[in-house]
Amino acid sequence: MSNIDQFIRKSVVDINPCVHGGRVAENIELGGHELLDFSANLNPMGPYELDQLKRLVNDALENIEYYPDNRYREFKKAAAAFAGVTPDNIVPTNGSSELIRLIAETILEQGDTVLLPQPTFDEYELSIKLMGGVPENIEYREVYQGDGEIETDLLDRSKAVFICNPNNPTGTLIPGSDLERLAQRCLQTETFLVVDEAFIELSDPAQSIAGIVDNNPFVIVIRSLTKVFAIPGMRIGYGIVHKDVAARMENIRIPWNMGTVPAAVGTWLLDTHTKDTSYLYRSRALIQQERLWLTQHLSLIRGFYPVTSSTNFILIKIREFGMDSEELTERMRNQGILVRDCASFKRMGPDYIRVAVRTREENQRLVDAFGESVAQWGQELAQKNIDEAVQQGRIAGRTNCEYYPCHFEGQDCTFCFCPFYPCMDERTGGHMVERRTGGEVWSCAGCDLVHRPDVANSILEALMACEDRPDDIKHIWKQVIEPLL
Repeated sequence: MSNIDQFIRKSVVDINPCVHGGRVAENIELGGHELLDFSANLNPMGPYELDQLKRLVNDALENIEYYPDNRYREFKKAAAAFAGVTPDNIVPTNGSSELIRLIAETILEQGDTVLLPQPTFDEYELSIKLMGGVPENIEYREVYQGDGEIETDLLDRSKAVFICNPNNPTGTLIPGSDLERLAQRCLQTETFLVVDEAFIELSDPAQSIAGIVDNNPFVIVIRSLTKVFAIPGMRIGYGIVHKDVAARMENIRIPWNMGTVPAAVGTWLLDTHTKDTSYLYRSRALIQQERLWLTQHLSLIRGFYPVTSSTNFILIKIREFGMDSEELTERMRNQGILVRDCASFKRMGPDYIRVAVRTREENQRLVDAFGESVAQWGQELAQKNIDEAVQQGRIAGRTNCEYYPCHFEGQDCTFCFCPFYPCMDERTGGHMVERRTGGEVWSCAGCDLVHRPDVANSILEALMACEDRPDDIKHIWKQVIEPLL
C-alpha cells in the first residue's frame, strides 16, 4: 500500500481492475504482428453497412463544436422502439460498463448484499464493491433451467441480484418465462433484479424481459450495441427501466455521457434495425450454424469439452487437456490467435478458455491453430524425453503419467497424446464413440501404433528433424504411419 492510499476511499484501494478480452492493441505490441481476435464476442457479420456508417460519422462531426443534447430524445425514441418500450423507460449510457456502474450508484448503499450467480461478468462485482455493497456469490445453477432456485430468505435479505442472460462466459440462456417468475418474487421481496441482455439479440430476443419494466419497478435491463453490431470502438449502451427509476438514474448520470457521434450512430442503428430485422436474423442464423460446426470440431480435440452455448461464444473445459489456460492462451497468441483465458472468472481457475464464434474461414484458422499448438507441444515433449530414450536404448516408459495406461496395459508411450490426433483413419483401429458429455469424439482405443517403440522412435526422429512447416505432421504420417496401414 502506498502512503497516499490512507487518504483514498477504502473501497477503491481494495478493488482490482477487471480482466477483459479484446486486448488486441497490447498483444500486437507484445507480438509485433496482427492477430485474429477470438477473445472478444462480437457479431461475426461485422459492422452493419460500414461505408454508410462512416458517412454517418463524418456527418455527425459537423456538430463536433457543440455539446450534444443531454436529453438524447432521438436516441431514446429509437432505443424504445427497438426494445418495445417507451422513451421514458430508456437511460442512455457510454456503453454497458458505465450503465452497470450507474445502476450500482442508483440502488446500492454501504453494506447492501448483492447476489452474484458465478461464474459471470466481472464488472458487476467491481461496481458493487465500489459503492460499498457486499457481493454474495452463489452457484449459477441456482437461477436457471429448473436445476435450483434462489431461496426466498436469501432473496429477502438482498438488495439486488445481477444476472447475465445469456451468461458470460458460459453462454447459458435462461428462458424469459423463468426470469419473469423470478422478477415477480423480487417484486414481493423488494429486491432489484438486474438482467444484462448484452448478447440477447445474438441469441434469442424473444427471451428478453424488457417488456415487463413498466409493471415492475424492481427490474432493470442492460443493453449494449457493442456486441450486437460489432462496434466495440463506439461505446453505446442503454438501460431499460421503470420510468420512475429511469428519472432517478437520469438525475445522476454524467451529463453528455454519450458524445455526438455515438448518439447519432446509435440512433441510426436502432432505428434501422427496428424497421428491418433481416441483418439480425441473418446474424443469428450464421452464429447458430458456425457454433455447431465449431463445437463439433473442438470436441474432436482430446481433452477439450465445449460447454453447450446459446450465443456467439463457446466456453471450453480443458481440465483433461495437457496444458492449463495460461499456457494454451500464450501458445495460441504465438499462432496469431487470441483466445480468452477464463482463469479470472470466479469458480473457473485455469481449467477453462472461451472462444468467439466467427466466420467459417476464421473458425477453421482457430481449429488449425489449436492443432498446430498441440503438434508443437508434442514436439517439445519429444525433445525433452529424447535423451532419456537414447540413454536407455529404447523409448522411455511413461508409467508415472496420471493417464497411464492411456489405452490398455502394456503400451509404452513417450507422447502424452498422439501428434496425429484425431487422424480419423479407421485403418488404425480408431473410431468415433459417444463421449460422456454428449456428442461424439474420436477414440484411439483400438490403435497402438505410436506406442510401439520402433514406430515411436521413427516419429521422434522425424519430429526432431522437422522445421515447423504446416505440412510437417502430414509428411510424417505418410512417411511413418501410412506404410503400416
